[in-house]
Order: sequence, then structure tokens, then C-alpha cells
Amino acid sequence: MIVLTATGGFAADLPAKTYTKAPVAPKPFSWTGCFAGVNAGGAFSDDKIRSLGDFSSAGFVGGGQIGCDYQFASTWVVGVEGRAAWSSLNSQTPGRGLNPITGITFPTHFTVRNDFLASATARLGYSFVGGWLIYARGGAAWTREKEDSAFTDPFYVLPADPKGTQTRAGWTAGAGLDWAFAPHWSTNVEYGYYDFGDNNYLLTGPVVGFTGNLKDRIHTVTVGLNYHF
Repeated sequence: MIVLTATGGFAADLPAKTYTKAPVAPKPFSWTGCFAGVNAGGAFSDDKIRSLGDFSSAGFVGGGQIGCDYQFASTWVVGVEGRAAWSSLNSQTPGRGLNPITGITFPTHFTVRNDFLASATARLGYSFVGGWLIYARGGAAWTREKEDSAFTDPFYVLPADPKGTQTRAGWTAGAGLDWAFAPHWSTNVEYGYYDFGDNNYLLTGPVVGFTGNLKDRIHTVTVGLNYHF
């Protein structure tokens, strides 16, 4: 009886056993949903005029984007996005003009500015561990071209600078890498190629005007920041 009592008292003094919950794994980021954000970076033009040859320039591009994505089959993402941006691209090249009446040639200075760049694209991406998404995109694109050709024709004596403005439609394709660094935020780096084809332009002015043909292509490298709703 004494032994049993002593054993019972000893058992009552033992500390209670504690249990620790296993750590909860963080929930993977889901790309399903809509987003809006901003982007900025560099733009590089690749232009050609039949009578003058190739010329190019580099500048700044920056604007905003809005879109929606849908994640399916666990790791694949499909989506759409619209972008609009301002650009500082200003390409210039020297050339020569010809007066059809006198037959006299004279130096000219041709300039094309792309001050607006927009696109509507679809994208397909693959999501992997750590909130990363690698993707490709493609779709329609638009730019506004402002051309002018400054020159002095000896026949007219006074300087002339005929101008023209056209909005061109074309296509775009590119690829990028997106990283979801917080529950509602992601950042990306992206390369884009824009092709606006081979088009005629018309320059007009108070003294004289003329036409030409311009091939307009643009490359961009941008960094973006998006908020996911």
C-alpha cells in the first residue's frame, strides 16, 4: 500500500507532455486575377527610308498597363494585357532633295519622332517555385509618327520644313520574367519588339510638300511593377 501510494505521488509530479504544431507552409502565389501597374525603360528605333537608307535612335519609354491572368493545370498561366506609353524616340538622318522644276539638288534633314506607343496582347507563361513566371506575349500595336524634313531649296530661297503626323498599326511580340515578391505585388523585366511595316508618308508645308516611304521598327526593354487585385 505504501509503495503504491509513493508511486502514484511520483507520477503526479511529472510535467505534462506538450505538443507543437508543425509549421504551415506558405500558400503559393496564384496568378489568377486582374492587375494594374506602371513600366519604364529604354526604347531603340530601327528605321529605314528607301532613298536614304537605315538610321536609328535610342530614348526613354514609360507608361502603364492593365490586364488579367488565369492560372490553370497548376503551373500554366494565360492572360491579356493593354499598354500605353510615352516615348522620347527621335531619329534623324541627312539626305538630299531634288527640285523637279530646276533639277537642282539640295541637302535635307529628315526627322521621325515616335511619341506614343501602345499594345493589346495575349500572353502565355509557366509558373515555378518562389512566385516566378516566365512568359511570352504577342498581339497588336500602335504608334504615332511625327515626320519633318528641313531644307533650303535655292529656287524658293526661304527655309522649308514640311511636316506630317500618322498613327500606324502593326504587331508586337516579346518575352519576360515576372516575380511575385509579396501577396499582391509583382515586378517584371520584359523585352518587346514592335513592327509597323513599310508605309508611305505625306509631308506638307506653306512652301512645298512631298511624299516618301518609311519602315518603322522599335525595340524596348522595360521594368514593370504591378498590383494584383
